[in-house]
Amino acid sequence: MVMDSYLFVEKTYENLATSGIPPLAVTDVLYSTPTVRRHFGSSLQVAGQDRDGAWLAVALVEDDDDDTYTVTGARHLDDDEIDAITRIIEKEER
Repeated sequence: MVMDSYLFVEKTYENLATSGIPPLAVTDVLYSTPTVRRHFGSSLQVAGQDRDGAWLAVALVEDDDDDTYTVTGARHLDDDEIDAITRIIEKEER
């Protein structure tokens, strides 16, 4: 099984600070289950919960190496998005 690698660069930390999201919350989402992952070309979005139960969407860009992604930012999900993600997760668990 291939594991994805996630990189945090200086711009990652700047973007997360601007969003008020701690890097640890992002790693919680990236390494937790369940999550919803969506690929858009070389972009990846991962939605899930951090250890405190906050719902986040993490944005990443695939690097030249397969399965290696640079975190570009994150944001909190709104109630409608949480509802949608929860339904997707419940459907996948059946």
